[in-house]
Amino acid sequence: MQRTAATRKATMALNEANSLVLAKLALPQFGFDPETAPLTFIKMRENTVFRADTPEGPIALRLHRPGYRSQEEIAAESGFIEVLAERGFPVVRLVPTVSGDYTAVVSDGETEVVVDAQRWLEGSRQLGDIEAEGGIAQLEEAHFATVGTIAARMHHVAEELAGERSFPREPWDAEGMIGERALWGDALTVPGLDDDSRGQLARTRAHIMATLAEFGTAPAVYGTIHADFTVENVLVSGDDLVVIDFDDFGDGWYLFDLATVLFWFLEHPEYESFRTALLRGYRSERALSTEEERLLDHFLVARGYTYLGWAATRTETETAQFVIDEIVPLVVKLARELEAATAE
Repeated sequence: MQRTAATRKATMALNEANSLVLAKLALPQFGFDPETAPLTFIKMRENTVFRADTPEGPIALRLHRPGYRSQEEIAAESGFIEVLAERGFPVVRLVPTVSGDYTAVVSDGETEVVVDAQRWLEGSRQLGDIEAEGGIAQLEEAHFATVGTIAARMHHVAEELAGERSFPREPWDAEGMIGERALWGDALTVPGLDDDSRGQLARTRAHIMATLAEFGTAPAVYGTIHADFTVENVLVSGDDLVVIDFDDFGDGWYLFDLATVLFWFLEHPEYESFRTALLRGYRSERALSTEEERLLDHFLVARGYTYLGWAATRTETETAQFVIDEIVPLVVKLARELEAATAE
């Protein structure tokens, strides 16, 4: 993926200390004085997030991981969110800079970051939290049906945009999902694979790539997707569900979003009912062919490959270690089952 010169200048990783300095530097670019808009650290993952309590209400200030995406790529995310908002899709509204843009670049002399801001949804909560104990216990079939309708609405917009507007993002095509140059990293390089498992993943990768080449990329099945459509990225705000974190959006198969919703529930005792409800909700808003439903298992395996690739490029993190310990065996199992099912 290409990076701008500004992005390549980043020399340090973000930590809580330098993030706070950078967040204070960014506030004036959005029209707020650091002295009158106190900052509260929220989280540090791909992005570092602060809450800023401004005189105009709270906002979420996002500092993007240095070197990961260019300002142009991050601005494209804002552009897509605005397109969705214009069509009434439930997204958090963006906060423009004083110059009217939706991104700013700040530097403390050592680290340079791209920053954007969104309105804070007071009183909202994540629909589910995959990493928290009990964080998905409250989820029911009805939640998945509603998420299915939201996904269908988003894909309707994507199909409308086909041929009219493009965004400067690398695609979640077959190579981007599971190839040797996958966007999140090559799954076959993740630690924890023995030769047999690596061979299994290689064979299944070849099969999925051949299947997707035949499936094709017509606008009815392939367009701009969220690409990280987990229950963590859906907020409950009053009676509404609001979609957040389009950080990884790009062109891809719509089935990839549905697979992302389901992946972390594959071993849940209610998985089959959750899957049925998700597809029922989706079909209430948008057509989903029998062939697409049949291919969903291919995309569930592909989604697993992306998490293995992510862990392969971030082995120092606790989340990567969890993926290596728990998700690698699951993905190998899924790949083996898919191979057996398609050989019948």
